[in-house]
Amino acid sequence: MPEPVVARVFCLPYAGGSSLAYRGWSDLGPGLEVVAVDYPGRLMRPAEPLLDSVPALVAALTEELSPSWDLPFVLCGTSLGSLVAFELARAAEQAGRPPEAVVLCACAAPGRPPRNPPVTDLTDTGFLDAVADRYGGALAALSGDPEAQAVVLPMLRADLRAFERYTAQPVQHPPIAADVVAFSGQQDHSTGFGEIAGWRAFTTGDFQIRSVPGGHFFIEQRPPEVIGEIRARLRDHRTVETS
Repeated sequence: MPEPVVARVFCLPYAGGSSLAYRGWSDLGPGLEVVAVDYPGRLMRPAEPLLDSVPALVAALTEELSPSWDLPFVLCGTSLGSLVAFELARAAEQAGRPPEAVVLCACAAPGRPPRNPPVTDLTDTGFLDAVADRYGGALAALSGDPEAQAVVLPMLRADLRAFERYTAQPVQHPPIAADVVAFSGQQDHSTGFGEIAGWRAFTTGDFQIRSVPGGHFFIEQRPPEVIGEIRARLRDHRTVETS
């Protein structure tokens, strides 16, 4: 008989990514359900239109996910997914179902001058070169694969447009009440430790920052550090026993 679900972790992917970014997270412990999210227009949702703003993504995902906020939960996001996770936390608090914690990875706090210039209006070649140079990882291989470009480019442009529009806006909302844990990759050349530490101003709850080995995609390269933090947060609230 399967363990009853007593807590959930909602995982939000980076720009151009999908639920596959969290494919190794399926078994975090007894009673803990991992909900790896796909944004509209990709993987399991190919017929849905792409969304190119954080508010639109949050509105769509709130409608989809809010019925599952009936149990204690943690929101975890990477890069663009961190912005989405943060705004989902605000939506959950407004609905009277606050998360236990919000885990933000590889994302500068809002309201800071962007480190890098916008890229979404560049030509396909210029866009791919800029993104590969900034973030590295599997994105660097797209330049030599026209078929992959045809699939990934529209999603990547829409996501990075959402990211750029959000970070270009002045801060308009008060802090959330949930605890926030922010992770910084030590070899992440796109986002610095100080930029990530700025999330401290966006919560009235507990704030912690962690520096871990890895580049921008450390969530895939070295997930145990982040997984351990999530387990600890849920254990502290006595919602799940870790193995």
